[in-house]
Amino acid sequence: MRLLLTCLAVLLTVPLATAATPDPLSYIPKEATLVLKVEKPRSLAEAVSKLDAYREYEALPAVKAALDSATAKQFFRILKAAEDKLGQKWPDLLDSLAGGGVAVGTVTKGDNSPFVLALQGTDEAKAKAAFTLVVELITAELARQSPADAPYKPDVGVVMGADALKLGNDFFLFRYKATLVLSNTEEAAKRALALATGEKGAESVLTNPRVTTARKQLGGTPLAWFWFDLKKAKDDDQGLRDFLETARTQAFVLFVLGSTTDALRRADDLTGGLFQTDAGFKLSVQLPARRADLPPVMALHAPLTNEAPGSLPFLEPPGVLASHSMYLDVASFWKQRKTALGEEELKDLEKTVKDISAFLPGTTLAELIEASGTHHRVVLVERGENQYKTIPDFPLPEMALVSSMRDAKFGKNMLTTLRAAALFIGLQVGGLTMKEEKHDGVDILTYRFNEAKPLEADPTNIRFNFVPSFAVIGDSFVVASSPKLLKDLIPEVRKPIDPKACSAAVWRAKGYGTGAAQALKARPEATITDTVLNQGVGLDEAKKQLEQTAAWLAKLGTLGVSIDHGETAFKFELNWQLKK
Repeated sequence: MRLLLTCLAVLLTVPLATAATPDPLSYIPKEATLVLKVEKPRSLAEAVSKLDAYREYEALPAVKAALDSATAKQFFRILKAAEDKLGQKWPDLLDSLAGGGVAVGTVTKGDNSPFVLALQGTDEAKAKAAFTLVVELITAELARQSPADAPYKPDVGVVMGADALKLGNDFFLFRYKATLVLSNTEEAAKRALALATGEKGAESVLTNPRVTTARKQLGGTPLAWFWFDLKKAKDDDQGLRDFLETARTQAFVLFVLGSTTDALRRADDLTGGLFQTDAGFKLSVQLPARRADLPPVMALHAPLTNEAPGSLPFLEPPGVLASHSMYLDVASFWKQRKTALGEEELKDLEKTVKDISAFLPGTTLAELIEASGTHHRVVLVERGENQYKTIPDFPLPEMALVSSMRDAKFGKNMLTTLRAAALFIGLQVGGLTMKEEKHDGVDILTYRFNEAKPLEADPTNIRFNFVPSFAVIGDSFVVASSPKLLKDLIPEVRKPIDPKACSAAVWRAKGYGTGAAQALKARPEATITDTVLNQGVGLDEAKKQLEQTAAWLAKLGTLGVSIDHGETAFKFELNWQLKK
């Protein structure tokens, strides 16, 4: 660990590249199957370190305690020594050591895969001094750990005209002019050095057209980006190929991962980038799999024409903790089941549908599927309110599902089915009561569990998180864990759909910092107890720390996740929007 901290403290890079500076990717051998490049590490580090949220994070008591640990202190001592020895503070020092960028490349082949880490400096004298300092620090640490009469020394010399440090069989550091190269194998290090010195016949990953094409298709100006040779991974792994092929005919995988596995099957490359946006940060991961090439069965996950949006606007009632909106056309899949599934899968599915239909009054599961809609929204709300006097051992947030309907019969048949199911459950567990009420013109059906009767199958009282509530609102069927949440959703579901609030993305989710803060304050007992026990502080201090953490969470804004079948690529994105 100390050796790693030593190297990181001296070699960690935060560069500012110039046009004349070589690309650090030019030191990564062509055979690399995974490449990561930090285009502007200084911009990345400062983008994070200058955030108010980051500074306030460092001020949280638990984080301050971690920064006061022996390991953290050791790292900062090494960093300070490097600054003093080399005569620059870390931002300027790191510009000198890696102003041209940082690149990592590896050939992925299980354990001990060879890798190369290349740091392109802008100041040869500083790079030479940094190499000397690393040698001094490692030598001193090894001497401290070795017997006094036989101190272990690293192997230091010159290889191919470059300063070289060798430590055992898995640590190699070279310095050629202003370039520093670190590797876990001697062969990989020498191949990188051959590229740095311009040895005839040596080819870098930059000569691989798939890498340059993937970077171009990613677009924008990322702070960092990566490329992975997905084709090679599939060629080398029979199990992965078999999974991607069989996933096309397995109902469960089709429902859960269908369009994602289809994109993985069709694409040869996987690339992604981290971007700074006006509102925060975005991580975009792409597979070059065109939307137009989606097979017909994938109408389950994505509209194959532009007539329908991928997902509807998020539901955001008071106290929203998380919201989710997705496209899932089960009816389309049901119609294509005979051509989409294998013989055994089809047989099992149709038997299951038939068996379930035997318990549905006045309808069949097939009829319900055919009448179901394409858009579904889920919302989680935390208000610290309990549904019963009996408190469950694990309180859950309130939640609701809003699903569109192709046919009003879906809602009518579902309510009939739910009444029958409630009667059956009531006979099994006893005391389940049903209530029907009208609110704002909407008929609401709710069920409550009997608190007076213990249920052996539920020793932790999880059931008391739920007062199942159901309603039909316009062309949507709504299921909620509390009648209050369902009532809060009535005006939201009734709102005309704003096309601008819809998205081409077929799967979206969003978490809310304000909701997380509210949830923490609404149910503080577990956090306060944990703080008291782990930190040995008093109750008042634990409550104060909870308030600090909640205030920090509230300022984090929102974190969005989305999946989009774009015109030229399948895209997975994380989008952090800071609260302004």
